[in-house]
Amino acid sequence: MQTLLIFLYILVAVVLVILILLQQSKGSDIGSAFGGGASNTMFGPSSGFSPLSKVTAVLAVIFLTLSLVITLQSKSSNEELLIESDNSSSIEVGELPDSDSD
Repeated sequence: MQTLLIFLYILVAVVLVILILLQQSKGSDIGSAFGGGASNTMFGPSSGFSPLSKVTAVLAVIFLTLSLVITLQSKSSNEELLIESDNSSSIEVGELPDSDSD
């Protein structure tokens, strides 16, 4: 089950990156608001979201939900971690040379 969720997570991430790269840049609209003339497109078009941005928003919600599900599933799994500690090494106890030179 966890392998399927991770596969879907990676698939959604790749599609999300592609959709973000396909969207039209809004950098020039914001730049025109600071001295480039009066522009009403600073807060976006009046027609609302484009279909591409709606799909991107839905995929972003799916991506975050899958992140939480995978995290909670891995946290709640009761797989024990075997940590081997090397107790065979012993500390040699020796005498320090006499530092009194009186």
